[in-house]
Amino acid sequence: MINFFFKTYGCQANVADSEGLASFLKTLECNDVLTEQEADLIIVNTCAVREKAEQKLYSYLGQLCDIKKTKPFLKIGVIGCVASYKRDEMYKRFDQINFVYGAKEDYKVLESYLGDLVVKLETTKQLFGDTGTVFPSINVQDRDIKLVVKQGPSFFRAARVGSMAIFKKQPVGKGIETKNKELNRSFINIMTGCNKFCAYCIVPFTRGREVSYPMQEIVDRVAHDVANGSKEVTLIGQNVNSYKDGETGLMFPELLRRVAALEGKFWVRWVSPHPQDMTVELFDVIAQHRDRIPPYVHFPLQAGSDRVLELMKRNYTIAQFEEQIGWLRERMPDAIISTDMIVGFPGEQEEDFELTMAAIERIRFDWVYSFNYSPRKHTLASRTMSDDVPQEVKSRRLERLQTRQIQIGAEVYLKHVGRIYEVLVEKRLEGGKLLARTDGNVRVIVDGNDGLIDSFAKVRILSAGPVNLTGEFIQSEKISNASL
Repeated sequence: MINFFFKTYGCQANVADSEGLASFLKTLECNDVLTEQEADLIIVNTCAVREKAEQKLYSYLGQLCDIKKTKPFLKIGVIGCVASYKRDEMYKRFDQINFVYGAKEDYKVLESYLGDLVVKLETTKQLFGDTGTVFPSINVQDRDIKLVVKQGPSFFRAARVGSMAIFKKQPVGKGIETKNKELNRSFINIMTGCNKFCAYCIVPFTRGREVSYPMQEIVDRVAHDVANGSKEVTLIGQNVNSYKDGETGLMFPELLRRVAALEGKFWVRWVSPHPQDMTVELFDVIAQHRDRIPPYVHFPLQAGSDRVLELMKRNYTIAQFEEQIGWLRERMPDAIISTDMIVGFPGEQEEDFELTMAAIERIRFDWVYSFNYSPRKHTLASRTMSDDVPQEVKSRRLERLQTRQIQIGAEVYLKHVGRIYEVLVEKRLEGGKLLARTDGNVRVIVDGNDGLIDSFAKVRILSAGPVNLTGEFIQSEKISNASL
C-alpha cells in the first residue's frame, strides 16, 4: 500500500483541491498518513498570494529533500499557484522534486499521471524493501506531465474534467476520514480562475480564466458529502458568485437554491465573492433558505476610497458597495458581514486612508481581514505602479485600522449576549474548551464533552469579546431569536 501526505498552503480552494486529490488516491487504495516521514508520496499544494508563503514553501521543500536522502523511492510533487509560474525554478533549485503541476492546468491529466505513478511506486517500494535499491527511473523529474501521460501506458484514466469527477468513484459510506475528532465538513470547488484582473491579484495568472464546473455534478457532490456525514459544506471559487453553468447558463443563486433543496441537516457556506457580482436575487435566496444558507457574507471592500478602488481595478464605488450592504441588511438585519482591506496600495494618500476609516465606521463590519500591500510579481500593480507608500506609513495605518476594528467588533459582539443560538461544534481547543460556531460564523467557546463534536447544539451566550463569544450548552429551550 502506498502512503501519501498532503501539505496545503493558502486558501480554501487549495484545501478543496487537496481533499479532491486525496480522495482520488484513496480510490486507488492509497493511505493518508499523519507525517511526512511515513509517506511514500508527498504532494505540496502551494499559494502565491503572499510572498511570505513562498518563503515558507522553499524552506519546507528543503526539508523534504533531506527526508528523500534516507528514503530514495519517496516521490515529491508540487502543485497549485506557485507551481503555475515557478516550475522551472523549482526543478533547478530542488533536484529531488519529481513533478510540478500548476493550478490552472487540467487536473484530470494529473489524476492519470498519479494513477500510473502509484502502480510504479508500489513496485519500487517493494523492491527497495527486498533489496535496498530503486529503479533508476523512479527519481527522474517528469517535467512535462501531459507528455508523460500521452506517451506512457496509463493504468488509470480519469473520466471527467475538473474536481467533481473523482467523487463519483467514492461510494456512500466511505467518506473522507478525519485525522482527529473534528467537524465533518466539505470544501467543494465550483469553479476555478478569475476574469476580474484586480491590479494587486495574481490569481488570474496562476489559475487562469474562469471555468465553472457543471451544476448537476456540484449538487451531486454536495448530496454525496452530506450523505457521508458532512454537516457544513463550503462552495469555493476565486469569484464564487460569478458562477455560471456552461450547459444551462444558470447562475450562482440557482445553484444555491438547488443545494438548499437537498435532504439532510447541514449548512452551506460560500467564498469568496466579488461585489461586482452581488445581486438582489442572491440575497433573496439566502433569506428564503435561512435554515441551510447562513446569513453570513464575506464582502471584500479592499478600500474606502473611490480613487484607490479605481487604481485597484475593482469596478465598483463605495456608494455602490454600501447600496449592496443595504440590500443584504434589508432582508436580513442580523446578517454577519466580514470584509478584506488592503492598506498602503500604490498611490494611497492620507485622505484615501481616512475614507477607508470612515467606511468601517459607517458599515460596522463584524470583522475585517486587513493587510499591508505588498507587490506580487506578474500583477498589474507590480508592473505599472510604484510601491510608493513607505513601510512605516503602511504599518501605522494598518495598526490604526486594526485597533479601531477591534473596538467595533467588541461593540458589535455585545448584541449576542443573552441570546440562544444553534451552533456546530467543531473541535477541542488546546486549552481544553470546545470551539463551536453559529451559522453566522461567529466563534463560541464553551465547556462540553467530545461527544458534542461534529453535531448541532444550542448554546446560550454568556459574554462577548472582540473575537470570541463564551457560551453554555442548553438542552430543552427553543431558540428564541433569529440565529446568526
